[in-house]
Parts: sequence; structure tokens; C-alpha cells
Amino acid sequence: MKIIYQTERLIVRRWQMKDYRDYFEFVSIPDVSKYLNFQPYKTLNQAKERIANMIAAYETEPVKADFAIVLKAENKVIGSVAINSFKPSADGVVGIGYMLNPKYQGKGYVTEAVVGLFKYIKQNNIAKRIEATYDVENVKSGNVMKRAGMTFEGIKRKAGQNNLHSRYDVALYSILFEEIKD
Repeated sequence: MKIIYQTERLIVRRWQMKDYRDYFEFVSIPDVSKYLNFQPYKTLNQAKERIANMIAAYETEPVKADFAIVLKAENKVIGSVAINSFKPSADGVVGIGYMLNPKYQGKGYVTEAVVGLFKYIKQNNIAKRIEATYDVENVKSGNVMKRAGMTFEGIKRKAGQNNLHSRYDVALYSILFEEIKD
């Protein structure tokens, strides 16, 4: 098990095949994927296949990666946090994303995981700029970005497409290397 970083309540680590049931528990919920580009999973095999792909990507993608958020108190995967894009120009720009099991929302876990990801990116000198976007209707996601210390940069009109193939306005937030607290 490769731990990427830890926070007070969380372990953020690479995915393992044994995580498929916990992963399926939240990716099978329509509200979780409502604002994302995949349909809710219908079978455990879909979760197994996705985890296998994420594990394989650790070997081929030096920066982009999806990690499991594990709640220490329960030793349970409750969500994911990812570096989902990397632009090496300008000393590196990364895009991040996250998902959380709705049973664990409202407790600050995603904000804690995202702030930890910022520190991981800074400590490993991965990028000088971190970006995150969300569907403007997904207010909870935007609140995470604000609480994590990101700065609102603007709205990109009809720049996103969700799993229903609907176009939506995208809010863009960022944080710079020098703004990340150690």
C-alpha cells in the first residue's frame, strides 16, 4: 500500500483492488456522478475495472493520478482525490478533482484531502499552479474550493459537459505555489 500523504483524519493512498466495494458504494449513487462525465455504476465489475485502470495508470502517468481517501477511524475508502490533468509548461499547472461518498459529506473531509493534496504538490514540486473547476450548479464543490483557500477566477460559459451530455457553465478556481501553507 503506497501512502501519498496523511492528514489528521485521513490517509490518501493509491487505490488497491480490495477497495472496489467501497468505491462502488459511492460511484453507484446518481447524485455523485450528476455533475461528472460518467453514469452511475451499475455493477461491481465496473468498479473493479476502473480501479484496475487507475492502478495501471500509476506506472504510465508520472503526475496524473487518482487516489483513495481513507477515513482513518473506520479504515474505509470514503472518496477520491485526483490530479486529473498536467501541463508541464510554465513550471507546471495541474488540474484536480474529487468525489466523496454522500454518507460522509458535511464533515470537512474533502476540504482536508484537497488541502493535503496542495501540500503534496508543493512538497514534491509538481506544479506552480493548481486549478479546479465545477459545474456552477454544484455549489457544494465550489464551497470546498473556497474553504481550501482557492481563488475564484471566473466562469467559462458552457465549457463543461456532464454525464447527461448537457453543457454547463464552469467556475474556475486556482491556488498558486506560494499561496499554499506548509
